[in-house]
Amino acid sequence: MQFGFNPQVQRLWQLGSWTPYDSFVTKTKTLTVNVYGSRPDTTGGSISVSVSPSTSCVDADNIVIGVQPASCSTVSDISGNFYLTGYSYQKENLGYGQETWSFTSKPLLDSYSGTIVMLRGIAEGQIATGGGVMTASQMGVEVNDVASNDAYGAAIEGESGSVSAGTPGLGEYSVERYIVASAVGASIGRSAAVDGALGRASVQIPITPIYL
Repeated sequence: MQFGFNPQVQRLWQLGSWTPYDSFVTKTKTLTVNVYGSRPDTTGGSISVSVSPSTSCVDADNIVIGVQPASCSTVSDISGNFYLTGYSYQKENLGYGQETWSFTSKPLLDSYSGTIVMLRGIAEGQIATGGGVMTASQMGVEVNDVASNDAYGAAIEGESGSVSAGTPGLGEYSVERYIVASAVGASIGRSAAVDGALGRASVQIPITPIYL
C-alpha cells in the first residue's frame, strides 16, 4: 500500500513585489493498494466494482478507506472517501495474480463554501488476449463489447512481440485489445483454470471535480 498527501500551490504575483499577493492551495489524498486475486478455493480477493460513467451531476460511487500507520513518530492517517482512478492486473504463466487499485480523494481546500461533485468519465484500457491468456473476467475486467468494438462490430486490437538471441532463443508475442470497461475487480489469483496462462490488464478511470 502506498499513500500520499499532495498539495498544489497557485501563487498570485504582482510586479514590483517578491511577496505573493495571495496563495491558493488545493490538496488531494492519493492511495494505491495491491491486492491478491482469489485463492484456489475461490475465497479471498476483491469484489467487482462498477466503473460506469456518470449520467447526472451527482457524486460518483466512492469507497471508504482508512489507513492508520504505526510509526516511531507522528504520522497523519489517510482515512476518508476515495474515488477509483485506475485498475490493473498482472499474472505470469507461473505465479499469483495481483491487482493494483489507484484512488484519489476530493480536492481539499482551505476555504471553499460551495459543493464539489466528482464525476466519472468513460473507463478505457487494454487487456491481453489470444492463446495462452486469461479471459477478461478472470483478470477482473468486465468489458462493454458494444462500446469497445469498431463500427463493424470487430474488436480493436494491437500486436507486439520480442525475441532474444541464445539457446534456446525465447520470446513473447501478445495481442492487446483496446476496451471500454463497465466494472473491475474480483479477479482470480490462483486456480487450476488459469495455470500456465498469462494475465495483463489495465483500465484508466477518469474522475473530474466539478465546483458548484
